[in-house]
Amino acid sequence: MIFFLALGLIFLHMCLIWAWYLYRGNPSVVDVGWASGLTLMGFFYLYSQPLSYRSIVLSILLLFWGGRLGFYLWLTRIRQGKIDQRYISLSEKWKMNKPLGFLLNFQLQGLLILIISLPWYFVSIVGNQQLGWLDYFAITLALISIILESTADHQLQTFKKHHPGKLCNTGLWRLSRHPNYFFEWLTWCSFAILALTIPTGWLALVSPLLLYVIMTRITGPMTEAQSIKSKGKTYLEYQQNTPMFFPRLFRKHK
Repeated sequence: MIFFLALGLIFLHMCLIWAWYLYRGNPSVVDVGWASGLTLMGFFYLYSQPLSYRSIVLSILLLFWGGRLGFYLWLTRIRQGKIDQRYISLSEKWKMNKPLGFLLNFQLQGLLILIISLPWYFVSIVGNQQLGWLDYFAITLALISIILESTADHQLQTFKKHHPGKLCNTGLWRLSRHPNYFFEWLTWCSFAILALTIPTGWLALVSPLLLYVIMTRITGPMTEAQSIKSKGKTYLEYQQNTPMFFPRLFRKHK
């Protein structure tokens, strides 16, 4: 029953995000909807059960993650009216009109949100009222990952401001072509760890596994295709010298 309610809730949420797209004319609003949708699902699961000290602490952690990411995406994209080239390229291939196409795309993302938010379902059914050692480990990992993802985002925005049109390959971007993706993925690994305190909690691992596939097989390649178009040989050399996802901590000096 709870999954049917969750499905209805995320459907309505993505409909509201679609209405926001119609108002703004910017399909990138779905990225904010992704962060807010995952946060919404987490809160729905956590507060479908009796409140406890553990659920309150973890809901604050979830809000910290979703609030930071959602605000960052709104501030750097929606507020400035920037349209992600991925959505433009994607919609050019559709034979249907764009509003209908984005409605279907947003609802598809809603289904992905439903799957990726699974760790929070398992977290919610854990009987523990207090935090355990595994919780403390996962919370620490999540906070470190969120801070490093924020650092990667800040480094990218600062570089773009001072070097418009250039390729950012400094700081964390020197170690990975997508450090923001990696630390986002690591955050969801930590959320899945929170679910491992119950026997069926291992099913929550489907969340970071699916995210890894999306980031390395769909979102990452689409983003890099646009970077190759805009930066050409410079980005191709960057691909050869820098790993796509997992950071290379030690590099050989030429």
